[in-house]
Amino acid sequence: MTLHLLPNLLDDSLEHTSFVPKSVDAVVMTMDGLIAESEKSARAFLKRFSFVLPKSFRDVPIRLLNEHTQESELAALLLPIERGESWGLVSDCGLPCLADPGANLVLLAHKHGVKVRSYPGPSSIILALQLSGLSGQCFAFHGYPEKEKGEMQRQVRMLEAVRGTHIFIEAPYRSLKFLEQLLGYLSDRTLLCIASDLSLPTESILTQSVADWKRQKMPDLHKHPAIFLFSGKNR
Repeated sequence: MTLHLLPNLLDDSLEHTSFVPKSVDAVVMTMDGLIAESEKSARAFLKRFSFVLPKSFRDVPIRLLNEHTQESELAALLLPIERGESWGLVSDCGLPCLADPGANLVLLAHKHGVKVRSYPGPSSIILALQLSGLSGQCFAFHGYPEKEKGEMQRQVRMLEAVRGTHIFIEAPYRSLKFLEQLLGYLSDRTLLCIASDLSLPTESILTQSVADWKRQKMPDLHKHPAIFLFSGKNR
């Protein structure tokens, strides 16, 4: 009767034994099903593990929890666990409940008395914060920025005046555009970190003032997953 929050890799090309503890292998071997954002990503996750024949990664039941899942559907996801089964929850990449809808299921699990366990693993948000050199004592993750240009400008400038480190993610194909917008909205003195391709051989992390960013050639962020962190004058 346990919901296991399982870590996933930040890129499919990586080997899970280098980033995920062996305890996760043991859990995957014994769990009765997996809750994931998509069937494809779930099967790719399961395929990394060595099941005992005749069982294979294809035999594990999968149920979906993503942006299309209604709140009224969450209780049904918990039913097998309440009946005594052990299920895992996995994101497309990184840790569950960070930048995905898993937190709602975990909250409901607590309300229903379902045991929840978590396991260490890679998180692009936490890795970027650690590597940025910006404050880890006071920080906030804001997810995706506002899409409307005026709203985004107001959001960024408001946060710039708030003490601490402010963290955003953006879809890889919009990363460069978001960087250009940040450089237009932020003060020249504000520190800005761009962390891209985290945990990959092409990993890149650079923190410098907005003024310094403006003086150099823009990094190649097109279709590269990136985390954006900034800290203004009150850092």
